[in-house]
Amino acid sequence: MNYIENGNDFERDPKVVYEIYDDLPIPDKTQEIEKKESIRERSSVSLDVYYHTNLSNEQIRQFYIRNLPDKGWIQIEDQGSDGIAFKKGKWKIAVHDDKDKYRVDIYKIYRY
Repeated sequence: MNYIENGNDFERDPKVVYEIYDDLPIPDKTQEIEKKESIRERSSVSLDVYYHTNLSNEQIRQFYIRNLPDKGWIQIEDQGSDGIAFKKGKWKIAVHDDKDKYRVDIYKIYRY
């Protein structure tokens, strides 16, 4: 059933996650620290990107609330100080705040 619903997404999505990453807006005064890719065959694909910034959590939140909709992303939940999430098709982006850094998770979870 999973293959019928998701077709060849399993082969294509590891490339798509990096296309989304390449198109991701980044605030000024922000520097990428590291990326972690996770591919669980027929389960999920994700890319966690960590950034260092001197911006406040609220400035980061507002940046993504303003800029991701311009790229077709729809805000789907507001997790308060823990972060925010957006959706485009079957893909999601979650922005999680931390003290002097934050994490952007780009992911897709396959239904069974």
